Amino acid sequence: MANFNEQLIRVLEEYEALTGENAVNPDNLITWALENNKWHPRPQDVRKIMRKELGVAVSHLRKIDENGVEYRAKQVAKLLEDGEQITMIFDVDNGGTDKLRRLATRQRRDSIVSDIFRAKSDVVHMNTKYPDEEPIQFDLDFNEDYEERRAEEKMKYEESQRKFKNGA
Repeated sequence: MANFNEQLIRVLEEYEALTGENAVNPDNLITWALENNKWHPRPQDVRKIMRKELGVAVSHLRKIDENGVEYRAKQVAKLLEDGEQITMIFDVDNGGTDKLRRLATRQRRDSIVSDIFRAKSDVVHMNTKYPDEEPIQFDLDFNEDYEERRAEEKMKYEESQRKFKNGA
């Protein structure tokens, strides 16, 4: 018996074969799958749904420090306690411990590295698959990207401070 992800991939592939589309809009696929009895939503654990909603809310909570640096006000660290994974949320300004702050930072970095590895692997494959096309470039040095975004953020912060001082 195929696992749920494998079943969903089969539904996707059936839809692709049926429509001949070379790129699929998920909304169209879902509509087709529901109308044709190909996909049934799984029952969800309410606590799991609530944890996910809380995680989204926490990840969007931002603050700006005295230097104009916008940061996530709450951080998340996953721990293993008695063989069970638990998630801890802490406030970076007045909560958590050094161990939690370091663990959250390491876990976040590991997640980013995983995403970069997968993205780079995808680009390598696409470049190999289509050798007659101009190769897709994927620069792994993100320092310039960081500096550009930091400069944009700083300008927005300074503008908001000017407006605040001028009573706008």
